[in-house]
Amino acid sequence: MPLIEAREGETMLVIRVAAEPKVRKHLENLGIMTGALLTPLSHSDGNMIVRVHDSRIAINRELAQSIHVGRRPSFA
Repeated sequence: MPLIEAREGETMLVIRVAAEPKVRKHLENLGIMTGALLTPLSHSDGNMIVRVHDSRIAINRELAQSIHVGRRPSFA
C-alpha cells in the first residue's frame, strides 16, 4: 500500500520506493529505503510527518504515494 494510506502511529516496513533515481538517493540519505521501518506521525491535506529512526521527516502527498509499505512482520 502507498505510505499515504498508512495509519498514524503504526510502524510500517518500506517495501519499495518508486521514485526517480535522484529522489530515491535523497530518500536513502534520510533513511527511507527498502527494508527501513517508519512510523506515520500525522497527516495534513495529504502531506505527512513520519518518524525514521530518531528523526522526523515531512513528506508531500506525491512522494508519500511513491513509497510502498507493508505491515511490519511480528515475531512470536
